[in-house]
Amino acid sequence: MKSPASEGGLTFSTRSEDSGFPYILFFCVFGSLLAHAGTFFLFQVVYPQRVTIPQPAPHVSLLTPSSPENIALLRWIEAEDPALIANDNPVAPPGLAQVRYRPSFTTPRTEPLGAPEEKTSAVRFPPAVDHLLPTPISLAPGPLPASVQVSVTTVSFTDGLGTRSLVKTPALNPAYRSTAPAEPTTLLIGVDSQGAVRFALTQHSSGDPSLDEVALAHLHNVTFAAAEAPMAWGFATFTWGADAYASVPTAP
Repeated sequence: MKSPASEGGLTFSTRSEDSGFPYILFFCVFGSLLAHAGTFFLFQVVYPQRVTIPQPAPHVSLLTPSSPENIALLRWIEAEDPALIANDNPVAPPGLAQVRYRPSFTTPRTEPLGAPEEKTSAVRFPPAVDHLLPTPISLAPGPLPASVQVSVTTVSFTDGLGTRSLVKTPALNPAYRSTAPAEPTTLLIGVDSQGAVRFALTQHSSGDPSLDEVALAHLHNVTFAAAEAPMAWGFATFTWGADAYASVPTAP
């Protein structure tokens, strides 16, 4: 058997009406108001407001032929119009597709080189030298015959002076004689309208500075024919012959 329910208090106890003022609820509401007021003051007063610059109103300018400046600008725009050259209609040459390809190597440009020509003249060997003797030994049997001509120094002019005639050409008698083999001396010379040599620049030396000085001195004594050009340039080449070398005595 179940025992009868006791007639005690309720399951959840409630305060009576004369319990007093609810201070806890009052302080919670008051604290919430203070928190909201502080937040409003922090974000609205302390922090600066965002300043936004409004976009400028659209502005439209029209180029009308109302002033000389606009007229000049419109003419320049019309002259630089890319549409005038954009529609290019090239004309294909007639018969282009029928042209047969011809490689460049089918036509020989230069002839092949053959065998070098054999020299028919006799090879002259230098004389033997005996270091025990004071003079070199000459293998020549005697003096050269009178029919053999000794080479002399020659002067040739090329480029702008090759076809210009000479008015004064003194004989070249080198006062200096070289004892060592010398190469041809090449000089760049400038001749004025009267035919006198005004400039002489050495382009290729003979290897002997004294022979180069002989060539420079000889050119200042050469006179060309007068011409209309104020200055003509060319090359003068001195090919030194036997008269530019000192004679070497030979042993009997």
